[in-house]
Amino acid sequence: MAADIVPELYEAIMEDFQNGVEESIRIGRITDRIRDGTATLTDAHDYAEELGEILSRSLKTHLTAETLPNSTLYYNIAQRTVIPALRQNHDMVTELAGVIQKMLDEKNGIYLSFIKPDFPESRVDDLVRKMTESGRTLDESLIWIGEPIVNNSEAFMDDFVRTNARFKHDSGMRATITRESRWNCCEWCQRISGTFDYENAPENIYRRHEHCRCVVTYHSDRKSQNVWTKEIWESSPEELERRKKIVFTPRRASVG
Repeated sequence: MAADIVPELYEAIMEDFQNGVEESIRIGRITDRIRDGTATLTDAHDYAEELGEILSRSLKTHLTAETLPNSTLYYNIAQRTVIPALRQNHDMVTELAGVIQKMLDEKNGIYLSFIKPDFPESRVDDLVRKMTESGRTLDESLIWIGEPIVNNSEAFMDDFVRTNARFKHDSGMRATITRESRWNCCEWCQRISGTFDYENAPENIYRRHEHCRCVVTYHSDRKSQNVWTKEIWESSPEELERRKKIVFTPRRASVG
């Protein structure tokens, strides 16, 4: 019976990934801004992008013709290496975004908890099935371990924004969503860039294509909104304290 290569392979991938995170100058600068209180959700997006780049390199380093049986990335191997690696990536992205969100909220006198989006099981499984499709050469499989890994890492941050903007809006607070186009991305991205009230944001504001590095963030403030009359008013300290007691710990929510 052939030895199970996956545990050792996964351990090597994650060790390489962790070393890459610790050595990243970009991540170091982001954590410095968290420490001095100047970090923004744009930093959280950049963190997600950088994690995706590091994870992609780690996967390509260890999923090779020399390490894989028949020089092939089979589904059962990708399922036990790529998926848990992306799950770790998801946890890191959402935890850092939550730290930054809490810091920004407290500066605005808001003491609501953030919501951690669920890991997008079906989306990630679809990616793994594409990279392990029958008949693919290893080089063809590795294409799906490149840009799509980075894109999914960015999408984890987009899920955080979507979930928490909706939470703040549903809590009666005023929320706006901003999409910033980077590097003159493309005509489509330019058309949906801008800052929008939550209810008026384009339906596809969270969508991103291959090599898209657009930044999607949101902002909320103390202004409350009556969900029936849409009347806006300034939240009292008593109202904010009431919400703090009701919603004190992070909750998980599905990404819609």
